[in-house]
Parts: sequence; C-alpha cells; structure tokens
Amino acid sequence: GGHQANRRLGRGHGSLSAARGAGAAWLLGEVSGQFPTNHLCAVVGPSGCGKSTLLKLIAGIRQPDEGTVHWEDRDLEEEDLGPHEIGYVPQFGIAFDLLTVGESIETALRLRVGGLSEAERQTRTLHFLSEVGLPEIAERRVGILSGGQKRRLALALEMVHEPPFLLCDEVTSGLDPKSESEIVQLLHNLATRERRTIISVTHSLRHLELHDTVTVLYEGRLVYQAAPMSLGE
Repeated sequence: GGHQANRRLGRGHGSLSAARGAGAAWLLGEVSGQFPTNHLCAVVGPSGCGKSTLLKLIAGIRQPDEGTVHWEDRDLEEEDLGPHEIGYVPQFGIAFDLLTVGESIETALRLRVGGLSEAERQTRTLHFLSEVGLPEIAERRVGILSGGQKRRLALALEMVHEPPFLLCDEVTSGLDPKSESEIVQLLHNLATRERRTIISVTHSLRHLELHDTVTVLYEGRLVYQAAPMSLGE
C-alpha cells in the first residue's frame, strides 16, 4: 500500500495531517490532526484502522506514494529526521535478557550518543533510570523484570538521545491496570517536563483522562480528535 502525509511540529505548537492510499485499498485517508509540543496524545481505534500505520508514516518507516511529510517546515522527503529527533518504542522491548538494566542503558548510550566519558555515561545512565523510575533495580537482569518494568526500560532506551518526538506503539498492552496507569502517567510526565511530543497508540480506553488529546481512527480515517473529557459529548 502507499500513503501520503503532511506533518509539522512547531517549537511550541504544531500540526500533523496525513492521507494514505494504495490504488483500490486505502490504509489511511484524509487524516488531519494537531500534536503540539508538551503534549501526550492517545491514538485509539479498532484493530486494522491504521494506528500503527500512522506511527510508521510519521517515523519514516513507510514512505509516501503521494503527498508530502513535513516536520517544522522541513519536507522529509528531501531531508530525513535525524536519529536524535525521534524515538520509537515498540510494543515489545528490544533489550537483551542477559544484560542488567543499567548495562542496557549504558549500551544504548555507547551506540547512540558519542563522545561521552565513562563518568558521563554513568551519570546519564542514572539520570534516565531515574526518569522512568528504575534506579533501584539497575543491577537486575532484564530477563526477570516484570512487564511494567520492561516497558519503562524500553522508554528509557529511546530517551538516551533525548528526542523531542516520541512514538509509542502499544506500550501498555497486556499490563495490569495499576501498571498501565503508571506507564501512562510516566508518558505524560515525560511530555510535560521535557517539552516533548508523545503520540501513544493504544487499544485500552482506560486512563484516557491522563492524555491531553485523544485521536480516534476508524477504517483509516480520523473521526475524532479533542480533549478526552469531550468524548462523551
């Protein structure tokens, strides 16, 4: 399938619009929404409605056959997003089970942030573990972490290069209600504290009130976008 998109995020406020088509089969079409800085947006809708496709479109994993993609007035067909500008958190983390939590962060720093001394890596490792609430288990192996702890680690791994834009694909899937609430609250804190835009695809309708806006997709079209309190109106 093909797709087209326009995306723009200003320093304090931005917008994203996307349309996606592939001959007789449209995956996303006539999608338009706004995603400001300092903002956590939930993207919800039934399976197959285009939620993950929208993230892949924004991230540049899928290239448009029609239309354009823009970020802060840049045409991303001409200039890709830099690796420091965007983070992508999948449903299932990619940390190695045999590494400890701290080693996982240190490895990510070595791979994605160059020029750091050993002391700087240790300082940053502690900082990012503290950001996601994991400093007490830095020596614990990834393989024995709980589901919620693994999702926190996955977020930390994508934050080591401090991207202004973070895409999350089902990061609360399969978690118990308490862990899910904690992860959503963490996402909100990461958006507001660090002036970050976070778009979070989710099947869950719990905790929508913790999001700044909710975007609803249905059969590849955006049918609602507003504050969660307006959903029942």
